[in-house]
Amino acid sequence: MQIEYLTKMKNTPIIKGDENKGASEQEIFQLENKLSITLPRAYKEFLFLGGKYDNIINNFEIDFDNLPYMQELAEMRINAEKLNLKNIWCFAEYADADSFMFFFLNDGDDPPVYNFIAEKGLLNDKSEPVSYMKFKDSFSEYIDKCIEAELKNS
Repeated sequence: MQIEYLTKMKNTPIIKGDENKGASEQEIFQLENKLSITLPRAYKEFLFLGGKYDNIINNFEIDFDNLPYMQELAEMRINAEKLNLKNIWCFAEYADADSFMFFFLNDGDDPPVYNFIAEKGLLNDKSEPVSYMKFKDSFSEYIDKCIEAELKNS
């Protein structure tokens, strides 16, 4: 796979002795077909470089084989919060999706990243409690910042 967005991840396959392990292009294609979706290019690059194991997104569950189940958990949380969020992709979750990171599938090849915390666990710029808010302007920016943080801590 040609890497356009995640060059920093491609060029940093090992951090603190931990090496990324990617999913094959065929596995990514099968996932998209199984769920009848098209994943953004930047996220497909992430799966290709570290979908089976990544050394950069800590404290969250990111398991390629459980991605469909993660979507179900995220949808249940969104419904419980009575949010009208459609066409999202949960790419990392914590504590049965009490907290998760997601993007909208129809938001381009390098979509903005949003953070969700159940029961309005976040505060927006007006200090109002909300359940989700934009965290980074693009998926590639999010991954690059994670890499920088891990390298700083190594």
